[in-house]
Amino acid sequence: YPVVRVLATNTPVKLIAQRGSWFQITLPTGGYGWVAASLVSIGGPAVSTPSATRSVVGYYTVNFSGDRSSYDVLKAQTGALTAIAPFSYSVSRTGKVAGNHFSDAMKLVRDNGLKSLALVHNISGSNFNKSEVSALLNSAPARAAAVKNITKILTDRGYDGVNIDFENVPPGDRAVLTKFMKELAAALKPKGLLVTMSVPAKHTDSSKSAWVGAFDYRALGEICDQVMLMTYDEHTSGTGAGPVASAPWVEKVIKYAVSQIPRHKVLMGIAAYGYDWNTQTNKARAVSYSQAMNTASKNGVRVGWDDRAQVPSYSYKSGGVTRRVYFESADSLKIKLKLVERYDIGGIAIWRLGQEDDASWRVIKASLMN
Repeated sequence: YPVVRVLATNTPVKLIAQRGSWFQITLPTGGYGWVAASLVSIGGPAVSTPSATRSVVGYYTVNFSGDRSSYDVLKAQTGALTAIAPFSYSVSRTGKVAGNHFSDAMKLVRDNGLKSLALVHNISGSNFNKSEVSALLNSAPARAAAVKNITKILTDRGYDGVNIDFENVPPGDRAVLTKFMKELAAALKPKGLLVTMSVPAKHTDSSKSAWVGAFDYRALGEICDQVMLMTYDEHTSGTGAGPVASAPWVEKVIKYAVSQIPRHKVLMGIAAYGYDWNTQTNKARAVSYSQAMNTASKNGVRVGWDDRAQVPSYSYKSGGVTRRVYFESADSLKIKLKLVERYDIGGIAIWRLGQEDDASWRVIKASLMN
Protein backbone atom coordinates (compact mmCIF):
# COMPACT_ATOMS: atom_id res chain seq x y z
CA TYR A 1 0.00 0.00 0.00
CA PRO A 2 1.12 3.59 -0.50
CA VAL A 3 2.43 5.74 2.35
CA VAL A 4 -0.58 7.28 4.13
CA ARG A 5 1.25 9.66 6.48
CA VAL A 6 4.75 10.74 7.54
CA LEU A 7 5.08 11.32 11.29
CA ALA A 8 7.72 13.41 13.03
CA THR A 9 10.11 11.79 15.48
CA ASN A 10 8.63 11.43 19.01
CA THR A 11 5.02 11.61 17.81
CA PRO A 12 2.88 9.79 20.43
CA VAL A 13 0.76 7.01 18.92
CA LYS A 14 -1.57 4.31 20.22
CA LEU A 15 -0.79 0.74 19.23
CA ILE A 16 -3.81 -1.21 17.96
CA ALA A 17 -2.40 -4.50 16.71
CA GLN A 18 0.82 -6.30 15.81
CA ARG A 19 1.54 -8.42 12.76
CA GLY A 20 5.04 -9.84 12.76
CA SER A 21 7.48 -6.93 12.88
CA TRP A 22 4.80 -4.32 12.12
CA PHE A 23 2.50 -2.33 14.41
CA GLN A 24 -0.90 -0.92 13.46
CA ILE A 25 -1.23 2.55 15.00
CA THR A 26 -3.75 5.36 15.26
CA LEU A 27 -2.73 8.49 13.40
CA PRO A 28 -2.85 11.81 15.28
CA THR A 29 -5.23 13.36 12.75
CA GLY A 30 -7.47 10.30 12.47
CA GLY A 31 -7.31 6.99 10.66
CA TYR A 32 -4.82 4.17 10.95
CA GLY A 33 -1.57 2.99 9.47
CA TRP A 34 1.18 0.39 9.82
CA VAL A 35 4.71 1.14 10.93
CA ALA A 36 7.80 -1.03 11.38
CA ALA A 37 8.17 -2.06 15.01
CA SER A 38 11.82 -0.97 14.96
CA LEU A 39 10.65 2.63 14.60
CA VAL A 40 8.42 2.53 17.70
CA SER A 41 9.57 3.02 21.26
CA ILE A 42 7.21 1.47 23.82
CA GLY A 43 6.64 3.60 26.89
CA GLY A 44 5.13 6.82 28.17
CA PRO A 45 1.58 7.68 29.16
CA ALA A 46 0.32 8.13 25.61
CA VAL A 47 1.26 4.64 24.46
CA SER A 48 -0.52 1.34 25.11
CA THR A 49 0.56 -2.09 23.97
CA PRO A 50 -1.58 -4.19 21.62
CA SER A 51 -2.35 -6.68 24.40
CA ALA A 52 -3.59 -4.02 26.84
CA THR A 53 -7.21 -4.22 25.75
CA ARG A 54 -9.47 -6.10 23.40
CA SER A 55 -11.97 -4.36 21.18
CA VAL A 56 -15.26 -3.37 22.79
CA VAL A 57 -17.50 -2.01 20.05
CA GLY A 58 -20.88 -0.55 20.95
CA TYR A 59 -23.63 -0.29 18.36
CA TYR A 60 -25.07 3.21 18.67
CA THR A 61 -28.67 3.98 17.74
CA VAL A 62 -31.17 6.83 17.81
CA ASN A 63 -34.58 5.16 17.55
CA PHE A 64 -36.76 8.25 17.77
CA SER A 65 -36.39 12.00 18.04
CA GLY A 66 -34.79 12.82 21.36
CA ASP A 67 -33.67 9.25 22.09
CA ARG A 68 -30.54 9.58 24.24
CA SER A 69 -30.24 6.01 25.49
CA SER A 70 -27.13 5.17 23.46
CA TYR A 71 -25.60 8.62 23.96
CA ASP A 72 -25.93 8.49 27.74
CA VAL A 73 -24.17 5.10 27.89
CA LEU A 74 -21.46 6.26 25.50
CA LYS A 75 -20.82 9.33 27.64
CA ALA A 76 -20.67 7.29 30.84
CA GLN A 77 -18.59 4.41 29.48
CA THR A 78 -15.97 5.94 27.20
CA GLY A 79 -13.32 4.24 29.32
CA ALA A 80 -14.80 0.79 28.68
CA LEU A 81 -15.40 1.17 24.93
CA THR A 82 -12.85 1.17 22.14
CA ALA A 83 -15.23 2.04 19.29
CA ILE A 84 -18.82 2.73 18.34
CA ALA A 85 -20.70 1.74 15.21
CA PRO A 86 -23.50 4.28 14.69
CA PHE A 87 -26.50 2.64 13.00
CA SER A 88 -26.60 5.49 10.52
CA TYR A 89 -26.74 4.79 6.80
CA SER A 90 -28.79 2.71 4.36
CA VAL A 91 -27.80 1.78 0.83
CA SER A 92 -30.18 1.44 -2.12
CA ARG A 93 -30.15 -0.90 -5.10
CA THR A 94 -28.41 1.82 -7.15
CA GLY A 95 -25.64 2.35 -4.60
CA LYS A 96 -27.02 5.56 -3.11
CA VAL A 97 -26.10 5.88 0.57
CA ALA A 98 -28.24 8.05 2.83
CA GLY A 99 -28.63 8.53 6.55
CA ASN A 100 -27.86 10.55 9.65
CA HIS A 101 -24.59 11.70 11.11
CA PHE A 102 -24.66 11.84 14.90
CA SER A 103 -22.30 14.76 15.48
CA ASP A 104 -22.75 14.78 19.27
CA ALA A 105 -21.68 11.14 19.53
CA MET A 106 -18.79 11.69 17.15
CA LYS A 107 -17.50 14.56 19.29
CA LEU A 108 -17.47 12.29 22.33
CA VAL A 109 -15.65 9.64 20.32
CA ARG A 110 -12.96 12.03 19.11
CA ASP A 111 -12.52 13.70 22.50
CA ASN A 112 -11.97 10.32 24.15
CA GLY A 113 -9.77 8.68 21.52
CA LEU A 114 -12.29 6.05 20.44
CA LYS A 115 -12.78 4.70 16.93
CA SER A 116 -15.92 5.24 14.87
CA LEU A 117 -17.36 2.87 12.27
CA ALA A 118 -20.18 4.15 10.08
CA LEU A 119 -22.70 1.33 9.89
CA VAL A 120 -24.21 0.79 6.44
CA HIS A 121 -27.29 -1.46 6.27
CA ASN A 122 -29.95 -2.60 3.80
CA ILE A 123 -33.05 -1.80 5.85
CA SER A 124 -35.96 -0.45 3.85
CA GLY A 125 -39.01 0.39 5.91
CA SER A 126 -38.72 -1.86 8.96
CA ASN A 127 -37.02 -4.88 7.38
CA PHE A 128 -33.71 -5.88 5.84
CA ASN A 129 -34.65 -5.74 2.16
CA LYS A 130 -33.65 -8.86 0.23
CA SER A 131 -34.47 -7.61 -3.27
CA GLU A 132 -32.72 -4.25 -2.79
CA VAL A 133 -29.47 -5.74 -1.56
CA SER A 134 -29.53 -8.44 -4.23
CA ALA A 135 -29.99 -5.83 -6.98
CA LEU A 136 -27.10 -3.81 -5.55
CA LEU A 137 -24.71 -6.74 -5.32
CA ASN A 138 -25.48 -8.04 -8.81
CA SER A 139 -24.84 -4.70 -10.52
CA ALA A 140 -21.23 -3.66 -11.08
CA PRO A 141 -22.18 0.05 -11.54
CA ALA A 142 -24.28 -0.02 -8.36
CA ARG A 143 -21.47 -1.63 -6.37
CA ALA A 144 -19.04 0.98 -7.67
CA ALA A 145 -21.43 3.77 -6.73
CA ALA A 146 -21.87 2.34 -3.23
CA VAL A 147 -18.11 2.08 -2.74
CA LYS A 148 -17.64 5.66 -3.93
CA ASN A 149 -20.43 7.00 -1.71
CA ILE A 150 -19.28 5.10 1.38
CA THR A 151 -15.71 6.33 0.87
CA LYS A 152 -16.92 9.93 0.59
CA ILE A 153 -19.00 9.70 3.78
CA LEU A 154 -16.10 8.22 5.76
CA THR A 155 -13.61 10.82 4.61
CA ASP A 156 -15.97 13.82 4.75
CA ARG A 157 -17.34 12.96 8.19
CA GLY A 158 -14.12 11.72 9.77
CA TYR A 159 -15.06 8.11 10.45
CA ASP A 160 -12.27 5.61 11.07
CA GLY A 161 -13.93 2.94 8.96
CA VAL A 162 -17.13 1.19 7.99
CA ASN A 163 -19.27 -1.61 9.38
CA ILE A 164 -21.30 -3.36 6.69
CA ASP A 165 -24.50 -4.86 8.08
CA PHE A 166 -26.23 -6.52 5.14
CA GLU A 167 -28.85 -9.04 6.27
CA ASN A 168 -31.38 -11.26 4.51
CA VAL A 169 -28.95 -11.61 1.59
CA PRO A 170 -30.00 -14.44 -0.78
CA PRO A 171 -27.57 -17.39 -0.57
CA GLY A 172 -27.19 -17.26 -4.35
CA ASP A 173 -25.48 -13.87 -3.93
CA ARG A 174 -22.59 -15.31 -1.94
CA ALA A 175 -19.97 -14.63 -4.62
CA VAL A 176 -21.10 -11.07 -5.36
CA LEU A 177 -21.29 -10.22 -1.67
CA THR A 178 -17.66 -11.26 -1.30
CA LYS A 179 -16.82 -9.33 -4.46
CA PHE A 180 -18.43 -6.18 -3.08
CA MET A 181 -16.40 -6.44 0.13
CA LYS A 182 -13.20 -6.88 -1.92
CA GLU A 183 -14.02 -3.78 -3.95
CA LEU A 184 -14.80 -1.81 -0.80
CA ALA A 185 -11.57 -2.89 0.88
CA ALA A 186 -9.57 -1.95 -2.21
CA ALA A 187 -10.92 1.59 -1.94
CA LEU A 188 -10.73 2.05 1.84
CA LYS A 189 -7.62 0.25 3.06
CA PRO A 190 -5.10 2.34 1.10
CA LYS A 191 -6.62 5.37 2.87
CA GLY A 192 -6.00 3.77 6.26
CA LEU A 193 -9.72 3.16 6.82
CA LEU A 194 -11.03 0.06 8.57
CA VAL A 195 -13.28 -2.45 6.82
CA THR A 196 -15.51 -4.40 9.21
CA MET A 197 -18.62 -6.50 8.73
CA SER A 198 -21.44 -7.87 10.86
CA VAL A 199 -22.25 -11.46 9.90
CA PRO A 200 -25.07 -13.78 10.98
CA ALA A 201 -24.11 -16.54 13.38
CA LYS A 202 -23.57 -20.08 12.09
CA HIS A 203 -21.63 -23.14 13.17
CA THR A 204 -21.37 -24.86 9.77
CA ASP A 205 -20.93 -23.34 6.32
CA SER A 206 -24.60 -23.88 5.32
CA SER A 207 -24.01 -22.28 1.92
CA LYS A 208 -27.62 -22.81 0.82
CA SER A 209 -29.27 -21.58 4.01
CA ALA A 210 -31.61 -18.63 3.44
CA TRP A 211 -30.25 -16.38 6.20
CA VAL A 212 -26.56 -17.34 6.52
CA GLY A 213 -25.61 -18.97 3.21
CA ALA A 214 -24.37 -15.78 1.51
CA PHE A 215 -21.67 -15.23 4.11
CA ASP A 216 -18.40 -16.97 3.29
CA TYR A 217 -16.62 -16.69 6.63
CA ARG A 218 -13.23 -17.67 5.25
CA ALA A 219 -13.27 -15.24 2.32
CA LEU A 220 -14.73 -12.38 4.34
CA GLY A 221 -12.22 -13.00 7.11
CA GLU A 222 -9.37 -12.50 4.64
CA ILE A 223 -10.85 -9.21 3.42
CA CYS A 224 -12.08 -7.57 6.63
CA ASP A 225 -10.14 -6.03 9.49
CA GLN A 226 -12.80 -7.22 11.92
CA VAL A 227 -15.79 -9.57 11.66
CA MET A 228 -18.58 -9.05 14.19
CA LEU A 229 -20.45 -12.30 14.80
CA MET A 230 -24.15 -11.71 15.44
CA THR A 231 -24.22 -14.30 18.21
CA TYR A 232 -27.76 -13.43 19.24
CA ASP A 233 -31.33 -14.16 18.13
CA GLU A 234 -30.79 -17.88 18.63
CA HIS A 235 -34.49 -17.68 19.41
CA THR A 236 -36.65 -14.75 18.32
CA SER A 237 -40.23 -13.86 17.54
CA GLY A 238 -41.82 -16.75 15.69
CA THR A 239 -39.34 -19.43 16.76
CA GLY A 240 -40.87 -20.15 20.13
CA ALA A 241 -39.52 -19.12 23.49
CA GLY A 242 -35.86 -19.80 24.16
CA PRO A 243 -32.57 -18.12 25.02
CA VAL A 244 -31.48 -15.19 22.87
CA ALA A 245 -27.89 -16.40 23.12
CA SER A 246 -27.27 -19.56 25.12
CA ALA A 247 -23.65 -20.03 26.17
CA PRO A 248 -23.26 -23.45 24.43
CA TRP A 249 -24.64 -22.07 21.16
CA VAL A 250 -22.43 -18.98 21.28
CA GLU A 251 -19.37 -21.16 21.88
CA LYS A 252 -20.32 -23.40 18.97
CA VAL A 253 -20.48 -20.37 16.65
CA ILE A 254 -17.14 -18.99 17.87
CA LYS A 255 -15.46 -22.37 17.52
CA TYR A 256 -16.50 -22.53 13.88
CA ALA A 257 -15.64 -18.88 13.23
CA VAL A 258 -12.04 -19.19 14.43
CA SER A 259 -11.58 -22.18 12.14
CA GLN A 260 -12.33 -19.86 9.22
CA ILE A 261 -11.29 -16.35 10.32
CA PRO A 262 -8.06 -15.16 12.01
CA ARG A 263 -8.82 -15.07 15.73
CA HIS A 264 -7.77 -11.49 16.30
CA LYS A 265 -10.36 -10.34 13.74
CA VAL A 266 -13.30 -12.12 15.39
CA LEU A 267 -15.59 -10.12 17.68
CA MET A 268 -18.29 -11.94 19.64
CA GLY A 269 -21.68 -10.27 19.41
CA ILE A 270 -23.23 -9.51 22.80
CA ALA A 271 -26.99 -9.17 23.18
CA ALA A 272 -28.00 -6.47 25.65
CA TYR A 273 -31.68 -7.36 25.35
CA GLY A 274 -34.19 -10.19 25.58
CA TYR A 275 -37.60 -11.26 24.32
CA ASP A 276 -40.99 -11.56 25.99
CA TRP A 277 -42.99 -14.33 24.27
CA ASN A 278 -46.69 -15.05 24.06
CA THR A 279 -46.47 -18.83 24.41
CA GLN A 280 -49.73 -19.37 22.51
CA THR A 281 -48.74 -17.45 19.36
CA ASN A 282 -44.93 -17.65 19.67
CA LYS A 283 -44.84 -13.92 18.89
CA ALA A 284 -42.36 -11.96 20.97
CA ARG A 285 -41.55 -8.37 21.77
CA ALA A 286 -38.00 -7.20 22.40
CA VAL A 287 -37.23 -5.99 25.91
CA SER A 288 -34.25 -4.26 27.49
CA TYR A 289 -32.72 -5.56 30.71
CA SER A 290 -34.58 -2.98 32.79
CA GLN A 291 -37.89 -3.74 31.06
CA ALA A 292 -37.46 -7.45 31.72
CA MET A 293 -36.69 -6.86 35.40
CA ASN A 294 -39.54 -4.37 35.82
CA THR A 295 -42.05 -6.81 34.28
CA ALA A 296 -40.95 -9.54 36.70
CA SER A 297 -41.28 -7.16 39.65
CA LYS A 298 -44.67 -5.84 38.52
CA ASN A 299 -46.02 -9.39 38.23
CA GLY A 300 -44.49 -10.60 41.47
CA VAL A 301 -42.43 -13.37 39.91
CA ARG A 302 -38.91 -14.48 40.72
CA VAL A 303 -36.31 -14.26 37.97
CA GLY A 304 -34.89 -17.74 37.47
CA TRP A 305 -31.72 -19.09 35.87
CA ASP A 306 -31.54 -21.50 32.94
CA ASP A 307 -28.66 -23.80 33.87
CA ARG A 308 -28.18 -25.15 30.35
CA ALA A 309 -28.34 -21.83 28.51
CA GLN A 310 -26.66 -19.89 31.34
CA VAL A 311 -29.12 -16.98 31.08
CA PRO A 312 -31.91 -15.53 33.25
CA SER A 313 -35.54 -16.32 32.46
CA TYR A 314 -39.02 -16.41 34.00
CA SER A 315 -42.71 -16.87 33.18
CA TYR A 316 -45.77 -14.82 34.11
CA LYS A 317 -49.46 -14.58 33.28
CA SER A 318 -51.01 -11.72 31.32
CA GLY A 319 -54.61 -11.67 30.10
CA GLY A 320 -54.93 -15.39 30.80
CA VAL A 321 -51.92 -16.15 28.60
CA THR A 322 -48.60 -17.50 29.85
CA ARG A 323 -45.70 -15.35 28.74
CA ARG A 324 -42.07 -16.48 28.81
CA VAL A 325 -39.10 -14.12 29.07
CA TYR A 326 -35.47 -14.83 28.25
CA PHE A 327 -32.94 -12.02 28.50
CA GLU A 328 -29.29 -11.18 29.17
CA SER A 329 -27.66 -9.82 32.31
CA ALA A 330 -24.24 -9.07 33.76
CA ASP A 331 -24.16 -12.65 35.07
CA SER A 332 -24.77 -14.20 31.64
CA LEU A 333 -22.29 -11.76 30.10
CA LYS A 334 -19.59 -12.80 32.56
CA ILE A 335 -19.91 -16.39 31.38
CA LYS A 336 -19.73 -15.42 27.71
CA LEU A 337 -16.69 -13.21 28.21
CA LYS A 338 -14.74 -16.28 29.28
CA LEU A 339 -15.04 -17.41 25.66
CA VAL A 340 -13.09 -14.35 24.51
CA GLU A 341 -10.11 -15.52 26.52
CA ARG A 342 -10.62 -19.22 25.82
CA TYR A 343 -10.63 -18.75 22.04
CA ASP A 344 -8.27 -15.75 22.10
CA ILE A 345 -10.54 -13.62 19.90
CA GLY A 346 -10.38 -9.89 19.26
CA GLY A 347 -13.16 -8.72 21.55
CA ILE A 348 -16.88 -8.05 21.61
CA ALA A 349 -19.55 -6.00 19.84
CA ILE A 350 -22.61 -5.01 21.89
CA TRP A 351 -26.09 -4.71 20.38
CA ARG A 352 -27.00 -2.14 21.47
CA LEU A 353 -25.89 0.66 23.83
CA GLY A 354 -28.67 1.60 26.21
CA GLN A 355 -30.40 -1.76 26.60
CA GLU A 356 -27.88 -3.48 28.86
CA ASP A 357 -27.68 -4.30 32.54
CA ASP A 358 -25.69 -1.40 34.05
CA ALA A 359 -23.55 -3.90 35.93
CA SER A 360 -22.32 -5.23 32.57
CA TRP A 361 -19.75 -2.46 32.38
CA ARG A 362 -18.12 -3.53 35.61
CA VAL A 363 -17.87 -7.06 34.19
CA ILE A 364 -16.43 -5.82 30.89
CA LYS A 365 -13.78 -3.72 32.61
CA ALA A 366 -12.77 -6.57 34.89
CA SER A 367 -12.67 -9.17 32.10
CA LEU A 368 -11.30 -7.28 29.09
CA MET A 369 -9.57 -4.14 30.30
CA ASN A 370 -6.96 -5.62 32.65
